[in-house]
Amino acid sequence: MKNLILLLLLLSSCIQLHAQRVVIDRKHLAIVNENGAVRLSSEMAHTAQLKGIGERLADIKLNLGAVALSEEMIYRSLSEVNQGLRDALIVRDIGQIAAGIFSQSEQILALARDHPQLLLFAEESCRQLKSRGMRLVSEVGELALKEQYGLLLDQQKRDALLKKISLELKVIRALLYSISKTMYWAKVNGLLKSANPYGGFINTDRRLAEQILSNYKTLKR
Repeated sequence: MKNLILLLLLLSSCIQLHAQRVVIDRKHLAIVNENGAVRLSSEMAHTAQLKGIGERLADIKLNLGAVALSEEMIYRSLSEVNQGLRDALIVRDIGQIAAGIFSQSEQILALARDHPQLLLFAEESCRQLKSRGMRLVSEVGELALKEQYGLLLDQQKRDALLKKISLELKVIRALLYSISKTMYWAKVNGLLKSANPYGGFINTDRRLAEQILSNYKTLKR
């Protein structure tokens, strides 16, 4: 009798197990998939931002290296020839511009150290900066190797070269100033928005109120 009862209980449990079904909540599954897609896209965007920040920093550092190398080649080459008073003024001007470039770059790197994402707002200027720096060191190096001391001994060629270098350095300094100001205002605007997170809601409510008043005046007429 006991065996029969145990057999019946076993059969009933098997029937209940076979009767169970897997129920899938499609809406919940869709929400989970959607959240996963959003998180994946956010991670990809964050990775792209980090890559962009790294590239902008590399552009600035490459430009600094190019300016320093160009300045060294200029001074080293001029030390081998007799420097005139005209050249001395241009060379001093080049030194002052280069010092300004290094100072401006230090300010940008200091700001990027605390807020690296601000570099993304100056992407185009950073690319131009890299291009200018590479072109500068390429032209100076090519002329120094091609003409050697003959170029620097010729006063007209020497003056033309130094003026061109001075102009190129001024463009680089202007690009750095543009990057600095772009990052500064991006930081200021970001702080203002974070200080007033309800600004968007306030503007929306204001537009709705103006629309209601406009509709009321139209109906009143």
